[in-house]
Amino acid sequence: IPDLFMSGYGALWLPSPSKASDGSPGYDPWDRFDLGTPESQTAYGTEARFRQMITEMHFADQQVLIDWIMNHNGARTSNSSFIADGGWPGFYLPGSSNSANFWGDFNNGQTQSENPGGSSYNLFDGDLVGLIDINQASNFSYIRHPVAANPQNIPPGLVRNKPNAANARLYPDRNLTPMSFVNTGRGGNLPFTIYPFNTTDPMQGDAIAENATGLLLRATQWYLDEFKVDGFRLDAAKHIPQWFWDQYWDAHVFNRRTTPGGDRVTPFSYVEAVDSNAFIQTYIRKYDGIGNRDALDISEAGALRDVRAALGFGSWQNPINASVDRQDDGLNNGSQGVHHVYSHDNGSTGSGGSAPALPGSSLYALPQQVYNIFRSGVPIVFYNGREMHDRFQNRGFWPREGNPTALGNFDANLTRLVQLQRGYARGDMFVLNGTGSDASIQGLSDVLIFERGTTTAANVLIGVNDRYDNGFDQRDVTTRFQQGTILQELSGTATDALVDPNNDIFDTVTVGANGRVTIRVPRNANANGTQHHRGYVVYGPAAPAGAVTVSPVAAVLPADSASLPTYKRRLTAADVVTAGTFELRLDTTKAIPGDVNFDDFAVFRFNQGFTDLNGNGSVDQLPPGATVDVGYERFLTQSSPISGPGGTGTVGLYRQTIDASQLPEGFNYISVIAYRRRTDGGLPLFKEFRKVIYVDRLAPQVALLDNPAASSGNFEFRVKALDRTVETVHILANLAVGVDPLPLCNPGNQAYQYDRLEWRRNVGALPAGSNSLTVVAFEKNGRSGVYRYENISITVGSGDVNRDGILTIDDLHASWALGSTYQAEADMNRNGFMDANDRRILEANLRTGEAASMAATQR
Repeated sequence: IPDLFMSGYGALWLPSPSKASDGSPGYDPWDRFDLGTPESQTAYGTEARFRQMITEMHFADQQVLIDWIMNHNGARTSNSSFIADGGWPGFYLPGSSNSANFWGDFNNGQTQSENPGGSSYNLFDGDLVGLIDINQASNFSYIRHPVAANPQNIPPGLVRNKPNAANARLYPDRNLTPMSFVNTGRGGNLPFTIYPFNTTDPMQGDAIAENATGLLLRATQWYLDEFKVDGFRLDAAKHIPQWFWDQYWDAHVFNRRTTPGGDRVTPFSYVEAVDSNAFIQTYIRKYDGIGNRDALDISEAGALRDVRAALGFGSWQNPINASVDRQDDGLNNGSQGVHHVYSHDNGSTGSGGSAPALPGSSLYALPQQVYNIFRSGVPIVFYNGREMHDRFQNRGFWPREGNPTALGNFDANLTRLVQLQRGYARGDMFVLNGTGSDASIQGLSDVLIFERGTTTAANVLIGVNDRYDNGFDQRDVTTRFQQGTILQELSGTATDALVDPNNDIFDTVTVGANGRVTIRVPRNANANGTQHHRGYVVYGPAAPAGAVTVSPVAAVLPADSASLPTYKRRLTAADVVTAGTFELRLDTTKAIPGDVNFDDFAVFRFNQGFTDLNGNGSVDQLPPGATVDVGYERFLTQSSPISGPGGTGTVGLYRQTIDASQLPEGFNYISVIAYRRRTDGGLPLFKEFRKVIYVDRLAPQVALLDNPAASSGNFEFRVKALDRTVETVHILANLAVGVDPLPLCNPGNQAYQYDRLEWRRNVGALPAGSNSLTVVAFEKNGRSGVYRYENISITVGSGDVNRDGILTIDDLHASWALGSTYQAEADMNRNGFMDANDRRILEANLRTGEAASMAATQR
């Protein structure tokens, strides 16, 4: 997550997190309400790990969007044992017990939906690649996760769909205040009253009868309410009728997401639909006050991959024409479409049948990524974390490879582009060549030039080139920049000796009369014939230059060792802050000689923002005045810009004293935005400085969960982490008072991580009576916390071996009969073994009891 944050991204799209078939990435769902337990994990872990991952992502102000699959479950089967066991959890699958409706909630499997040209094609009712297709129109009404006996319960199987009180947490609480509204427009003006899940006391959920569509909608709401996911990629969406989305699904996600600022909004979603743009249009619903549903721009992505593969013989006109963005209004203006180059289905390498190889730089598709990242709309960069390559070797589906540099591995070219996009790429997209008077000599077959901004003021000028012969191409275009504006090449290609060995690419250009600019765009091989695959330039007014620091710094948490696999390896180092207060500081300098505009204002944010960290009693940057920096704070300790009112004219300095007690322990994520002074009325231009620090004011906090559970005379202790910093835990029994436990911590007494926030260790046999336990927790930076628990009471075996409630000679006979077979009641010395010593102790207890009885009789 530190690397994701530092790379400049704002969201993470994840595979389906729920339980699927064994070892599966999740696209053949088994149970949408099963996110894994330590004993039965998904491909990605457990529910606790999923929940904490989202919490950590939100600390870094990253949204989490998950793949959501409502078209099908796993592979179709009519196996009688599978059906008798209960079939798919929550779904009605009666089989031969109801021959008229053998398939219950599912379509009958007699048609397919993957090949429009094949036989028995049925888009909505057919099976997709052998997966059992859910019939969203079925109307079998059952309590699908029963909590108690009820005539409305789904028919129970031998294993699944049985009443379980714990299922209450899978339902909304109908005693809480509902949300009532009318789903207007494409929703058919349907009234809805939707109750929330009780996230404080989940067991207050109320089970009610529903059909299969109701189960899918409830599951969707559960992920939003309970886990705080921020949005969805809707898998195989075109195979589900539009009425399901328009009338029901949109209503169940309407205003269900709470922003960091506390506002209720509709989460963003986007459909996967491989079809014509006209058909995809029927699955997009935006701007009507209810829906916030877009679509992956699959046709554009295919055209971009074709341009890359053509190695100079393609045309940029093809992706421009192919984009779904043009479908609604004829313009590439970002009104719709989620843009990308690669995906898990169509990647840089791999067939889907085995682990893909790492691609070379020729397949990074950087010119196409520049188009994707800087064009208007929502861009996605596909990154295959490759963690599944180590865990699962036998599987039916492997995600393809994307761009392996997406988080800074191998080189920083792509992350530099992502960081630039945040400060520059806003406003409309205007194609500058291939139109008007330039069309005859500056077409789009080789070079595309476009800018982002308004009709009166530009923000950034981009050139991309698909040619692979030597050198560069020059273009003279009319921009919307003011005359005299100095534009700096921002991507680094102009100053890279590999790309530009002869210094042919202009480091800066000055805008001429009427906004005219001449730029050179490198081809993908340099003047010496060496291929570098970086045929692009990005020009814009220089954003503020400078650096963000914090002080005092107690230490530095270094980046992880290169010996770790990439999916585990953190590239980002973090300053460690241990003081109660510290200073956040931004120093700025003039970026380009001859420029006249520099930074005139700066703001900062920790984590998700919306926290009064400068002590003025409020959050400073809020609508309507704030736009790109909502939730940020102003520098009040000192704010001395270079340009504008109060500017120094030489260097800038912004300082703020921060109370560390207002920040969580562990990783914290700092964003500082410094704005360039603009006098042309254009949209904001800024440089965002990001920094990760590690706050360590307190020792790692843990607690012993409960008394030990005995297993064969050994004792397993459970320890829960009370904060997010705990990395390892050691448990030592009966350590003498005053002995330092830290030198004694070793692999032999280290607890294993049972779940995201729980560690366990079996300490073996303990003597009867009072024991002590010492728990040592370590953080990532090596800081420890030591906790000693006294009076851990271990009782001897009761001696009631035959379990009849009284202690007699019969118990001794029963103990002899056990031999070496373990039984807790017979383990009189509680050493985990059954032997003659236990029987001697039992016999002595019997004699003591007999003598006491005789003495009482004599008295």
